[in-house]
Amino acid sequence: MQPDLKEWLVRSFTDPKSVARDLIGLNLNANARFMAMVLVVVMTAILGTLAQLVFSFITKVDIGTVTPPLTVVGLQGALLVYGAFAMSFVGQRFGGHGKFPDALLLLTWIEFVLMIGQMIQVVLMVFFPISATLMSVLLVALMFYLLVQFTMVLHGFENPVATGFGVILTFLGSAMIAGIVLVSTGLVQMPADPASL
Repeated sequence: MQPDLKEWLVRSFTDPKSVARDLIGLNLNANARFMAMVLVVVMTAILGTLAQLVFSFITKVDIGTVTPPLTVVGLQGALLVYGAFAMSFVGQRFGGHGKFPDALLLLTWIEFVLMIGQMIQVVLMVFFPISATLMSVLLVALMFYLLVQFTMVLHGFENPVATGFGVILTFLGSAMIAGIVLVSTGLVQMPADPASL
C-alpha cells in the first residue's frame, strides 16, 4: 500500500482510527520506523528553533539562548520512545494487545501532524500573532484527540472515555516521575525557601 500523505493528513482529522489501522498495516521494519521517527524529530526541532527566532523578532522579546536543535532532537526522540513505551505498557496492563513498535509509529505520525500544525502556527505568528496563541491550544487538543483515537486502535479498546481517562492518568504519572528524576539527578533545583515559590 502506497501511502498518500495528504489524504492521510486529512483523515487524521476526519477518521483518525482508519489512519492508525493503515499505519499499523504497513508492517514497516524496525529500521524504517526508527528512520521515520528521526526524520520527523529533526524537522520538528528545526521548525521549533525557527519559531523561537520568529517569536523573538516579532515581539522584540529577548528569549535568551536558543535551545540547540541537536538538544531538542535528543529530548524529543527520548520523549517519543518513552511515550511509545508508556502507551504500549500501560495499555497492556488493561487488557490491550498493542506493541511498542506500533506505538512508536503511531506517535511518530502524531508528531508529524503536529509539525504541520506548527508550520501553520509560524505563519500565523508573522501575520496574526494573537491567532498563533489560539493555534497552540488547538494543537494540544488535537494531540490529546489523536492519542485517544490511536490508543483505542492500538489496543483494541472500545470506550473512548475510559481510554481518554487512561491517557490523562498516564500523562500525569509520567510528568510526576519525570519531575522526581530531574530533581533527584540535580537537573532541576528545588527552591530552598518555600516562600520563594
